[in-house]
Amino acid sequence: MLEGGRVAGGTGEAGAPREASLTRLRFVLISWVVLYHLDLALRVSAGLPWLAPVLGVGYLGVDGFFLLSGFALWVGYAARPPSGWQGVGAFLLRRVAKIWPLHLAALLGLLAVVLAAVQLGIPIREPERFSAEDFLLQLLLVNAWETTDRLAWNYPSWALSAEWAGYLAFPLLLWGMLRLPAPLVPALALGALGGLAWLGSLNPGVGLNYTVHLGLVRFGCEFLLGMALGRLATSGRLPAWTLAGAAAVPAGLALGQDALVVAGLAAAIAGLWLRGQRRRVAGAPRQDLVLRLGEASFGVYLCWVFVEAALVGLLRVAEPGLAARLGLMAGAFALNLLLGWLAWRLVEVPAHRWILGRRRPAPVPAAAG
Repeated sequence: MLEGGRVAGGTGEAGAPREASLTRLRFVLISWVVLYHLDLALRVSAGLPWLAPVLGVGYLGVDGFFLLSGFALWVGYAARPPSGWQGVGAFLLRRVAKIWPLHLAALLGLLAVVLAAVQLGIPIREPERFSAEDFLLQLLLVNAWETTDRLAWNYPSWALSAEWAGYLAFPLLLWGMLRLPAPLVPALALGALGGLAWLGSLNPGVGLNYTVHLGLVRFGCEFLLGMALGRLATSGRLPAWTLAGAAAVPAGLALGQDALVVAGLAAAIAGLWLRGQRRRVAGAPRQDLVLRLGEASFGVYLCWVFVEAALVGLLRVAEPGLAARLGLMAGAFALNLLLGWLAWRLVEVPAHRWILGRRRPAPVPAAAG
């Protein structure tokens, strides 16, 4: 999911190598999301309209993470599903250790920024977004459970809230998926895609860009689709040319069909994993900048709000031209990546190790992404 790739040197949850190509895909997805938000603030695509079909739907990068989450959890846990209260508790502890410390750090950091702005008399845009009630909802990660009607505080955390719902439901979903007759698995995948097509048709101006309202429906369809693809891939029921289905991404962008883009992302995830299995060799994957930034994707996502705050402050005092906005986009993008990497390295990794070091659950198979 959004929480990035490996937590410790080249390994998955039980020490086996992750699929490096999927970790690199995380970088592509998080870059798409960040550039989408930067374009909302800087309106670069207004001056370069040929970019609009791609930048304007960068929210679909989040859909890619939802697919990856279901796929990776299937690959990681299907062989040894969490069983009993102890097993489920160990599974959820790992999820809490992975997502909550960085979420808490980002939320408290934003609280400090808001309090400092109030003390300095700096006007806050949409102050109603920073209520105590919304803070509590976000702290508990229930802000995407139809509990509020607005994006508040560190608003990208709505996706984290949806993921948390998926983690809570995963042991039961896994139990059902393991018992689903094989011929019905493709039907489940097609049904999930149909659900996304229906959701995207409700409001053509919105597409699949639902968050605190209907965000759980969006997530649920993609999480189940990812799990179904994981079962098909691990059972050898997907053809070797699955990766070619990624061509649905540009087709969906050209046609303005979000569900078709998601279908292409799903094919890319399954196809990359299959290719990785065919090419797998012993040893850790080659380290490179894209792999590292893919690992830090969760931190990049949660740190966006601080980059946005700086941009908003800058745009209040100046109205840059197109060239300057392009420069700001490049600089803010690089800054977001840097902050995300620091958050991953200084908060996410040590907190994960500390929490799991205090209570070591039984090892489980490695996740895929």
